[in-house]
Amino acid sequence: MTKIILVCNGGMSTAMMAKKINDIGEGEYFAEAFGDGEFMEHLEGCDIVLVGPQIRHQIPRIKTYVTEEIPVESINPRYYGLMNAKGVLEDIKKILNK
Repeated sequence: MTKIILVCNGGMSTAMMAKKINDIGEGEYFAEAFGDGEFMEHLEGCDIVLVGPQIRHQIPRIKTYVTEEIPVESINPRYYGLMNAKGVLEDIKKILNK
């Protein structure tokens, strides 16, 4: 199972995206959403960190908490705004070469 951490200001808007990813992930993908002040406590076993577009400027700081092997990317703003979990999942597969 691929573990995905979604990060935004408070974890609220990304929580909706996480639910949608989990609904279509067919048990192969599991997403959790956290605020930018708490995500670092949940990185164990994580395969990818996706950052909400509204805080993508925080990616350099977020990377300081994540090992080099784990990609840290911004969620496509269009997918995020439309809550397009399928598009986000396709991006995850590309990033992880799956």
